[in-house]
Amino acid sequence: MSQKKIKIALLGDTLAHGGAERIHSTLSLYFEQLDFDVHNIINLDSITYPYGGVLYNLGVVKSAHFSLGNKLKRFRLFQQYIQGNSFDYILDFRTRSKPFTEVLLQHFIFDTTYIPTVHSAHLPWYFTSSSFWGKRIYRKAHSIICVSQAIAEQVKATYHYPQVQTLYNPIAVEDIHQQMHEANPFQGKRYVVACGRMDTDIKQFDRLIESYAQSRLPKQDIHLVILGDGAQKIGLEQRVEALNLKERVSLPGFYENPFPIFKEALFFVHSSRLEGFPTVFLEALACGIPVISFNCPTGPSEIIQSGYNGLLIENQNFDALQEAMEKLALDENQRINLKANALDSVRSFDIQAIGKQWLALLR
Repeated sequence: MSQKKIKIALLGDTLAHGGAERIHSTLSLYFEQLDFDVHNIINLDSITYPYGGVLYNLGVVKSAHFSLGNKLKRFRLFQQYIQGNSFDYILDFRTRSKPFTEVLLQHFIFDTTYIPTVHSAHLPWYFTSSSFWGKRIYRKAHSIICVSQAIAEQVKATYHYPQVQTLYNPIAVEDIHQQMHEANPFQGKRYVVACGRMDTDIKQFDRLIESYAQSRLPKQDIHLVILGDGAQKIGLEQRVEALNLKERVSLPGFYENPFPIFKEALFFVHSSRLEGFPTVFLEALACGIPVISFNCPTGPSEIIQSGYNGLLIENQNFDALQEAMEKLALDENQRINLKANALDSVRSFDIQAIGKQWLALLR
């Protein structure tokens, strides 16, 4: 008699652009390879990442404008799909900031098969904006998975749940190495690279551009490439033009495959105010380049060993960030030494290693 497949649902806001969405994608492909019965359920019709298994896209029935009737319709469709499939486990990668919505989901839909994941140091995004409900809504959850040790410690101290665990974000090193040899639109230029969403000011790309402008990099013909998209992109482009840097700073948008660009960069630079566990650091290091980042909450210090695979900078010290950019751009020997350690420093985050930890949790 054949063994029953593990049936698993992965919930997400989208399958596009972000770090949590990338992890959703990677895990769905991994579980499919292990012959799980994988179902991806997303709220918005936005897909740029590949996925394993089947897709249930609630975004295609979402109305263009707010409608209580449409919201209730999608809630019922979601409820019917979850209850009709009898999932062994439900992994939730969504942001969960609305108390009313999350209380309804916990009361009417989710049970002990439910596993919420937490991807940011800003905990109200995942435990709702209500401290009262944040301490109560996950009481019956199977586990609460945090993507860094620092986040797990914050969750325990703030909400006092006993079933908190840390599982780091995985990357598929072999897939990255296959993809990073594709065409690079910046081939032949000397550049440093940054990457992230431009929907909010959390990544502080405006200040990164200013730090670059004040550095020696433009005069050395070392360019700055910032990958990503979002509502703030137009403002960033205007800032680049105001600084007369259109020939030095590129904002080419979102790349489904950024790895050829990472591979040829001098280094990856990050200027965020806060993080969860930045998968993009792992991807850059897997491409063989060092990373410069603020030691912001949370994640960078659990990836970057300063002086070994990158440089960890005092949090929000933009003068120190500028100095580090200049030092690493102009000191080839240090760059070579850091690059030599980049790939080995992230092998423990490969999907084959992190996947086994997920399997131990689910089996």
